[in-house]
Amino acid sequence: VHRKSLSILIVGILILGVAFGAYKFAFHPNLSNWKKQKIVITDVDTDVKVVALSFDDGPDPINTPLILEALERHNAKATFFVLGIKSERYPFLIKKIIADGHEIGNHTYSHPDFHNQSEESMLKEIKKCSDIIYKLTGQFPSLFRPPGGFLSHDLVDLVKNEGLTIAYWTYQQDSRDWKGKSAAQISDHIEKHISPGQIIILHDGSPNGIETAKALDILIPKLKEEGYEFVTITELVNLGK
Repeated sequence: VHRKSLSILIVGILILGVAFGAYKFAFHPNLSNWKKQKIVITDVDTDVKVVALSFDDGPDPINTPLILEALERHNAKATFFVLGIKSERYPFLIKKIIADGHEIGNHTYSHPDFHNQSEESMLKEIKKCSDIIYKLTGQFPSLFRPPGGFLSHDLVDLVKNEGLTIAYWTYQQDSRDWKGKSAAQISDHIEKHISPGQIIILHDGSPNGIETAKALDILIPKLKEEGYEFVTITELVNLGK
């Protein structure tokens, strides 16, 4: 019954995608082609034991500093996909992320549902966030992560014209940390599915961000014992085959 329900769900997602030309990224029929063209990233082919931690929806005045402290404790680097509206509110955190050697990516200005947005509105959200990041860091971001894993042909064209690469995450590496999971549950999920070249999605901008920060103190030492290193997404791409 479970398998039948799953099949119905997948078929439903595909039908909606065909109807509207938009998908959750993992189900998009053109995903593999865009990955080959390096327009979209979900993981990297490498034999080196490296993975990339990524954090969405920040910066947050409580969670982001805790996460930065944990990363510093364990000598790990990460990529933060920030919202423009929060970056304006907490500019010192954007500067701290960069000062600590991490990477900043664009996650739109206000995290809208792109399914309901025109191309003009999507572009405005992307450009506004990039401009804020530039104002605070002196550099435009090279990576963009759409809200909610949205993917469409129109979005790909927009992002290409902006000189951005769409960086999602490895499908198995969504622990849903934002959904009230404990630190142990978050860490266990990631460790269970780990393999070289993955991009791991976490959230510093969710109400559960303190558990996410605690999870790093469990996860990073365990994976380092197994020989893993933690790098930014751009560094991960450069280590790929």
